[in-house]
Amino acid sequence: MSKKILALHGLAQSGDYFKSKTKGLRNEIEKLGYELVYATAPNSHSPADIPDDIGDVVTSGDDNHVLAWIENDLTNKTYKLPQTSIDYLHEFVIENGPFVGVLGFSQGAGVAGYLMTDFNGLLSLTEEQQPPLHFFMSFSGFRFQPDCYQKQYDDHPIAVPSLHVQGDLDTITEPFKIEALYNSCKPETRTFLKHAGGHYVPNSRGFAKKVVEWLQEVDTE
Repeated sequence: MSKKILALHGLAQSGDYFKSKTKGLRNEIEKLGYELVYATAPNSHSPADIPDDIGDVVTSGDDNHVLAWIENDLTNKTYKLPQTSIDYLHEFVIENGPFVGVLGFSQGAGVAGYLMTDFNGLLSLTEEQQPPLHFFMSFSGFRFQPDCYQKQYDDHPIAVPSLHVQGDLDTITEPFKIEALYNSCKPETRTFLKHAGGHYVPNSRGFAKKVVEWLQEVDTE
């Protein structure tokens, strides 16, 4: 039986789109006996309603709506992870899991990083439904910035082995945002990795080899 990894896409993407964009990396990871399972955000928003400070960009060709995990809170001039996303991921894990790890890109990595502070508690999952996760992979991921989330990060630093990937040419998720999520993890379990490209998940065999080597080191069960 393959070991499943939950994959969360970026803003204006979908699970299928993210799957196509991670083909090279996915093929190398699957050679180790893993299966990437791609979720699709349940929220559809107008591009005008997407917060502009979450380290993401609307790349969809559809001007009418985009899919997103996070929604803008216009009343308080901030953003939040809505209950719709929590409920969706709760059901997705029960129906498609359990998972051994989580992989996210951009907004999806930001959501995954927040959830990794207490995955089962935040998603109301029992240990039978979702045993303890082994690792977390963040590509262009960021720490939520609204004040209401800071205590969660501070009180529950991410303890599982985590890989944080930053593109040298990434102008969307700024380095300080990636570093903020990196610093939300316990020092002894976090790893930082750079690639020469921009705001995307690298698919080259050389880069995938680095990810696979890290995965083999941290997931020994």
